[in-house]
Amino acid sequence: MRIAIFGGSFDPPHRGHLAIARAAVERLALDVLWMAPAGTQPLKQDLAMTGYADRMTMVQLAVASQTRIVASEVDRPRSDGAPNYTVDLLRQVRAELNENDELFFLLGADAFLSLRHWHCAADLPFLARFIIAGRPGSSMEDVPAVLPEGIRATRLADQGESQQLVTWKLVNRAGQRSELYFLPDLHEEISATDIRAAISGEESAAGVLAPAVLRYIEERCLYR
Repeated sequence: MRIAIFGGSFDPPHRGHLAIARAAVERLALDVLWMAPAGTQPLKQDLAMTGYADRMTMVQLAVASQTRIVASEVDRPRSDGAPNYTVDLLRQVRAELNENDELFFLLGADAFLSLRHWHCAADLPFLARFIIAGRPGSSMEDVPAVLPEGIRATRLADQGESQQLVTWKLVNRAGQRSELYFLPDLHEEISATDIRAAISGEESAAGVLAPAVLRYIEERCLYR
């Protein structure tokens, strides 16, 4: 199977998240994509965040009608209270997969640009093949400069004018090889921060949230 993990806060999950997930499923021929809210993100520990249970429920509601996209608790809060490091998540999932299963990790370009600051960053692209979704204001022109030191990246040539998938070949000093895929035409201008601000200010977010998610937010009085 070809399995992808789509991690993040999902606070709340919105139309842009689903557009990214659907594009990844279609263009990489994924069998399943796990939309997995993170328990505690190491680089966001100082930011206020909606509780995990509420975020998980909203993701379940958001993907209820989707094909090959499911909610997953694989990145739930750790029992020891430690941050949820992506390296631990990918190692755990890989250990539980079958030998022939292929693992991918989906994230936005804005998050990818901070990769060098992640825990064990140099190991991550070789534990799962990265899928990077384009975001407004984020450039992927210089992938080698973004990757952790010691990883060499080579962009495949002759991929056509109407590119929906740009592939980079990766190799590290130990000779490990992987691929990185970029979805260049995805530029969803939706921000979860803006959605929370709109809800708290009595503005409508109906156009960017699934109706079931919006109802849940209203019933639970979230973001007020």
